[in-house]
Amino acid sequence: MKIKKQFLKLEEDHTEITIGLIRLIKAIPEHELFFILNRTNDFNFKRIEDIAIKGEFFDYAFSRYQAYDRFSKNCYHFISNKSILSTEKKVQNQLFSDESNIKFLLNLHQDVDYILTNSDIFADFSLILLPENFVFQIQEYSLSSEEELYQLIQYYE
Repeated sequence: MKIKKQFLKLEEDHTEITIGLIRLIKAIPEHELFFILNRTNDFNFKRIEDIAIKGEFFDYAFSRYQAYDRFSKNCYHFISNKSILSTEKKVQNQLFSDESNIKFLLNLHQDVDYILTNSDIFADFSLILLPENFVFQIQEYSLSSEEELYQLIQYYE
């Protein structure tokens, strides 16, 4: 007599997270922006391991900064939307390839400079003091669990 295998079907994850979209008013170097942020806030942003994405022709790196607020017990992450480094793996021989040497995490929002995430379930970005003459107001954006960026954020947390 054969044994029939039974599989447990897990519920699909349909959760959403809220991220902040940060646009710079004028182009300033990354180190200068985080120097100003660290000077105006009680917590300090530090550079941590970059996000690495491997493509067919290029490997991409996106810078990441992290700060921990002791009062609210939240961990904040700034992630660059545009790749800061691309390493060519092999030469493109195709005329119309969809991969270039620059990659954006949010393709539909290429004007966004940084993505801001929060470790709290209810994202509250109002605790971060941003320099008014360098940065526009933070725009909140919802990511569903089916999106690639959601999976990346979960992986690197």
